[in-house]
Amino acid sequence: MKLIPVHDLIKDKSMVLIDDSIVRGTQLRETTEFLYQSGAKEVHIRPACPPLLFGCKYLNFSRSNSDMDLIARRVIAAKEGDDVDHSLLLDYANPNSERYEFMLDEIRKQLNFTTLRYHRLDDLIESIGLDPDSVCTFCWSGRE
Repeated sequence: MKLIPVHDLIKDKSMVLIDDSIVRGTQLRETTEFLYQSGAKEVHIRPACPPLLFGCKYLNFSRSNSDMDLIARRVIAAKEGDDVDHSLLLDYANPNSERYEFMLDEIRKQLNFTTLRYHRLDDLIESIGLDPDSVCTFCWSGRE
């Protein structure tokens, strides 16, 4: 039922989708294509968390079995190769780096988004109002 389009609300409109995260990218790619097929002019994506670069060591919150299931890691591997040094991954996790911008643009292209802007980790931590040392950020930052 949630995917029944209301063409009058979609046709020739710019759409903004806010989702919790992009893990593999399959769901948002399909939703984006559905919106374009339903007449959307643009589809802008705003995930509520930073890019997932590291598989969770503590919880099994997704069906991913490997870091290479993560779209961000597939984009990085396509540019850098499969065996990427941890310090290089940390540069991809830095929202002020050129590698981060490259990664976002490649994800945007692969998933056919008009624009893509993730929530920054520092802003996320500030917005939840908890001590940064009490929040696990491993999947985003690679730091324990």
